[in-house]
This record gives sequence, structure tokens and C-alpha cells, in this order.
Amino acid sequence: MEDSLQYSVLKRDKFIEAASNSTFDFVILSAGIKEVLFAFLAVTNGYKCAIFTENDFQESLHPIVTTSESTNSFVLALRNRFPHLILPDEYLNVKRNVSKWKKIFPGSIRDKDISKYEAMLTTETDDAVYIDKEFKISTNRLLLSLLKSAVRKGLVVLNHISTEIKSERELLVRDKIGEKSNLYSVSYHSLLSFSELYKVATKTEIRFYLRKKGLYLKRSLKFTLDGVLVRMVRYQDYFLIICDSQSDNRQFVRKLIQEINRLVKWESKFSEEDIISSNLVETSANDSLKNQLTDLAEMIDNKLSISSSKLLQQLSILPVIDTKFEGKTEIQQLIEFGDYRFDEAKQTGVPPLAFKNMFYRFGSEIEELTEKAYELRSKFGPGNDLWIYVQFWYLYHNEMICSKQDYISRIRKDNPVLDSDLVASEEVIRKYFNEMNGKCVL
Repeated sequence: MEDSLQYSVLKRDKFIEAASNSTFDFVILSAGIKEVLFAFLAVTNGYKCAIFTENDFQESLHPIVTTSESTNSFVLALRNRFPHLILPDEYLNVKRNVSKWKKIFPGSIRDKDISKYEAMLTTETDDAVYIDKEFKISTNRLLLSLLKSAVRKGLVVLNHISTEIKSERELLVRDKIGEKSNLYSVSYHSLLSFSELYKVATKTEIRFYLRKKGLYLKRSLKFTLDGVLVRMVRYQDYFLIICDSQSDNRQFVRKLIQEINRLVKWESKFSEEDIISSNLVETSANDSLKNQLTDLAEMIDNKLSISSSKLLQQLSILPVIDTKFEGKTEIQQLIEFGDYRFDEAKQTGVPPLAFKNMFYRFGSEIEELTEKAYELRSKFGPGNDLWIYVQFWYLYHNEMICSKQDYISRIRKDNPVLDSDLVASEEVIRKYFNEMNGKCVL
């Protein structure tokens, strides 16, 4: 598709023009991991495909790949294509009141060796500690990386589009962005829906973000409180706490914080004031990466006649962006590569932690952002303001952000607001969009 490499709101009219002048094999009206991966594989195999969404791109994918699903072949194939967005994470799983014979189960750590794995961990005589390996997913960045990769292969995809089915082969679309509200006719052979593959029960999770306060654990933690499994997931500058919702969540969170304080030897105890932000998230088993990929395999087999074994091969070689790491896919290799990229960028005044967050957000595209930062350093000076603008520039030119809310969701989605996020203020957002609307492109 013409100009498909520049997935920018500045080229939005060209995407609409391409949509109204084509007949698509498949049209999809939602944009989650399954939908975008299907479209990506379809265009890679020679089909014409389009995605139109009512609002912005939304992703309900669960941020954790559990231990039981971390060895799934589909998960591993996708992880190898996006190593910076599906990161391996090692947990210390603390189980209270465990019999001695259970302490010899595979993965268990001998009592005398626990301090070598985590010196700050507090255990009692009847406690057992196990090593669990899982993955943590940057869900909205994974979606956007898949989407941009698919656009480069010819996918037509637009957010903020209202649609009306006119017939079995024709769709009316209206762009909700800008002053024009013209109707466009889109022709297709098949209109796909992924929401009806499986109906599964939903549940609600508590997710809240906790300041590190100087506590830097070597590994993430898992423990059970009142029969509820709790994850304490390490990130660069906060902990993410995840567990199932309870009848009295406020009281449960208080007890949970007390249990964390009991688990670690540490001078500065956590309190409720250390919670940066919190929310309740409705989720289901179908939101796991494994089940999303299993659903996808069924649709791919049905619509594209690609078997599971063939799909596995294609996932392993998808032509994706953001992942040019010169063969560096393991976590220590990525850390070293990120440090190398920071050495290249540090003269722009970017803080180390903020740069690492951007590296794990944008992957190898950080090289392009660094080049832009050096180009604009004379205008903004070194430091945070420069990199706030550079991120805005990149998203505007590569990820079809059309509003303030689009911008915020691409930077942090439901993550807490921290200085290291380098999130633009409302004034900066308004100023930048005004410049762009006036075609003042830097």
C-alpha cells in the first residue's frame, strides 16, 4: 500500500482512500491481539485485509504468562519475535506451612540457600520457597508493534472509525477525526468476528502499583494470603501487585501490604500511601496469551487453511519491527544492549531510568528516537522536555495518535504516572497537535 511505512495521522486520508478503493478479502471491526495477528498473517500470505475500530486500539491481554503456560510453543514463538515486550521473569514463590517432604519438590530452594536468591526475603521454619518462571507482557506496546508491522506488509488499519453494514459485501465507514464526516464505501468478501469463538466466565482482579521506596528485589514474588494467590511483579520503577478481587478489597489490600512487609527485611515499611494508583480489571481465561493464540490458530486454520504447525513456523519468522537486536533476545543480552543504546543517547540529557523504560517500550526503534533527540537538542536543550517532545514526534509519525487520550494510552495505558514516564503535559499536547494540524512538522 502506498505510504504504508509511515503510519501517521498526517497520512490518514491516504489510508481512507486506500480503503474505499479496494476490495478486501477480510474486514475486521476490532483490534486486539488475535485480530491484528490474524490480519498480519493474512497480508503476509497474500490476502487483502483491513481493520476499522470505533475508538482507539484496545487490548485486554493479561500482562502475565503463568508458569503453566510459559512453555507453550505458540507463546515461545511470539516471545522470540518480541523479546523486549514479552520479558522472562523469575519468581520466588513463597508457600507457608509446608511439610518437609514437599520442600524437596522440583524447583524448591534449600532453606540455607534462600538468602542467595533473595537476601531480603524473610522465611519461617515451615515455609518453602520455589523458583517459578513466567513472562510479563507490555500488552499495549505488543499490540502496537504487531499493528505497525502488519501495516508495513499492506494492512489497512484505522482507529476512530464508525461503521455501518450496508450489505453482505459492503461496509460504510465514516472518519470521526477532523472536520470532514464523509461516508466511504468499503467492499469485502468476509466480515470477521473473533468475539464468539469461546464464551468463558469472567472474574475481577485487583491491580495496584506500589512505589519501590528503595526496595530492589532480585526477583518477583508470589505468595498466598487467605487462600488468594498474589503476584508482586518487579518493573523498573515500581511493583505491580495482582490478585483476584475480594468481597472487601480495601481491607484485603491493607492485609496484603502487611504481608509484603512481613515477607521482606526492610527498614522502610510499605503503607497505603505508597500505592501510586489502583484499579479493578475484569478478565477471563481467554485473555491469556496462550488462549488468545489458541483461538487464533483455530481461525487461521478455518479461514486461511494454515495448520497449527505451519502457523507456528510463520510466527517464528514474522517480519516485525522494533526488534532489530542483532540476535540479542535473552534478558541479560537485552539489558546490555539497552545500556549500549543509553551510552549513545546520554549526551541528550535523558535520565537512565527513563531511557530504559523507553527502550523496553520502543525496542530497536529507540535508535531513531535518539537521532531525533540529537537533531532537536539545540531547540529544546538536553533533558526531559526534549525527550517528551521526541516521543510525541515518534508516536505522531508512526502510530496514528489522533487525540490526547491516544497519546496517553500509548505511553502508559493503565500504568502509574511517574517522572520516568516522561509524559507530556496537557499544554504540550495541545501545542503539539496545533503545530501538526498546521503541518508544522519538525
